[in-house]
Amino acid sequence: MKISASIQASNIYNLLDELENYKDSFDQLHIDITDGNFTDNISLPVAIIEYIKTNTEYVVDTHLMLNNNELFTSKAFEFGSDIVTVHCETTSPELFSSLVNKHNNVGIGILPSTDINVLSDYIDNAHSVLLLTVNPGFSNQSKAVNLLDRITEFKNTYPDYSNLLIVDGGVKNEELQTLRDLKVDIAVQGGAIFAK
Repeated sequence: MKISASIQASNIYNLLDELENYKDSFDQLHIDITDGNFTDNISLPVAIIEYIKTNTEYVVDTHLMLNNNELFTSKAFEFGSDIVTVHCETTSPELFSSLVNKHNNVGIGILPSTDINVLSDYIDNAHSVLLLTVNPGFSNQSKAVNLLDRITEFKNTYPDYSNLLIVDGGVKNEELQTLRDLKVDIAVQGGAIFAK
């Protein structure tokens, strides 16, 4: 299992030093892009991806929590993102299929409040599935759903799914072994890394 460091939880004004200081705590980087509509927060500009890819060698997974997924998926890949996740709540199955046809490594995300069965319209085309366990927009939140229960629900609903499974939201260090045991591929951590 890889650890993806959510840079939203870092000191973004000193980002490269932060990444150097905590480099032993993660394998790759997670970037949240929000628009103030789908979430209550406006986060980093999508161009931060290019800055990171220019100045580091990390794999970048970009998590789009916004409404204009067609535009920003293309922008994220243009700036160098390796994986881009869009949300089922703001992406129709038809648009998702179109994005998958245009780009490699497009994943689907789901909010903690959304019925897991909604993913059935997306999962066959998804490079990855991101289970968000907090309400989106801000770092260091408490979980909105039980992490173990949500993963178990997903695996029971989609037992044949074999692509990447990403878990994002309040993941604590003491939970990492459980996630490994559950065959999670990528665990996103923010505060657990940068709030040390």
